[in-house]
Amino acid sequence: MSTDPHRPHDAYSRVNYRRLFAWEQRITREAPLLLRLLEQAPDRSVLDLGCGTGEHVAFFAEQGARAVGLDLSDSMISVARGYEEAGKGRFVLGDATEAQALLVDDPPFGLAICLGNMLPHLEDADLGRFLQATRAKLLPGGTVMIQLLNYEPVLDGGRRALPVNVRSGDDGKEIVFVRVMSRGAPGRVLFFPSTLELDPKAKEPLSVRSSRRLDLRAWTRDDLEPVLDEVGFDASFAGEITGAEFEPNRSADLVVMARRR
Repeated sequence: MSTDPHRPHDAYSRVNYRRLFAWEQRITREAPLLLRLLEQAPDRSVLDLGCGTGEHVAFFAEQGARAVGLDLSDSMISVARGYEEAGKGRFVLGDATEAQALLVDDPPFGLAICLGNMLPHLEDADLGRFLQATRAKLLPGGTVMIQLLNYEPVLDGGRRALPVNVRSGDDGKEIVFVRVMSRGAPGRVLFFPSTLELDPKAKEPLSVRSSRRLDLRAWTRDDLEPVLDEVGFDASFAGEITGAEFEPNRSADLVVMARRR
């Protein structure tokens, strides 16, 4: 596992990640593309690199695919094990840049995914290793789909935060997820994800439950395209997972569709 200070072993150990997002609605929105990719893959098998708490792995397993999730976060994998116990995929703790070694006994996959802004946790020296390991675990003609934030507006100083996410909590309280960003060193973004608790009945209704400072590599299309080509992928780019055109100064996300040559 990496000991790079920019890639903490478990940066999300204090976050109830599963409760912060409306997973059912997200999977429903993404399902048409995910199912199309599965049908086009040379084999009905999926490797989720940076699988988090396992929702995408479980979705693919429910479609009858061989689905494996890999994540560096012990706390995430611990939660995801519930899906494994229910027969919805398999989960492995480890570094995605070492996927080939960690999954040496698994046959190659028809599809790989890397969603939810995992890639910015990788440093320059890691990107090639990650893509090479991914390529090695894909069948010829297999595709990897990568989703990350579109950092170009952040690097230009025009975007400072993501939309606030409010979810139901316990005892009438609510969980408020706030994500603020600022420019760091060249090509980097400082990311401050914070979880607040809102208690409407309290005299001071908002309290901080967790807050972190992450120094992320702000990958852009221009950064990724030559490395993908060098490793052996033919790539196209979209602005969101539904396939909208990528607009550097406007798109919320950068979505990469890269096919193994």
